[in-house]
Amino acid sequence: MRLSNFLREDLVLHRLETQDTAGALEAFGTLFEKGGHVSYGSEVVQALRIREESHTTSLGKGVAVPHATVPGLPGPLLLVASADPPVPFGPPDSDPVDLFFVLLSPPGREGEHIKLLARICRLAQHPEDLDEIRAASDAGSLFDTLLRLDSRHV
Repeated sequence: MRLSNFLREDLVLHRLETQDTAGALEAFGTLFEKGGHVSYGSEVVQALRIREESHTTSLGKGVAVPHATVPGLPGPLLLVASADPPVPFGPPDSDPVDLFFVLLSPPGREGEHIKLLARICRLAQHPEDLDEIRAASDAGSLFDTLLRLDSRHV
């Protein structure tokens, strides 16, 4: 399973500017709603917030994978965001986050959801790939970098 099958240019956010977890989740909900992917961004925010409250999705090394199940989606949605400056996200002792991979899936697609999370985690294990993603100069280059990196990994 490749991330490129789920990446969409309209769900790439370059240089997210926010102060905290709540602001990041709000920005993600807004982007999903503005793109017409969900009717109400607030439902996305609530689902992501509940997930964060039960267990952080911060992986360390500046990467977080907020994810949730959202009824009514036709299939999984992947939003990718870079943040500058990094955002305090997760427990107070965790690294600030500058790369977010936000995954939403409809109920009943848990297997696919888990495979996508595993794919994201595999990409996040390569510091040189994370450096390339962080070096993207705009949303278009961030999107292109992700597609290129995803094609390199089995």
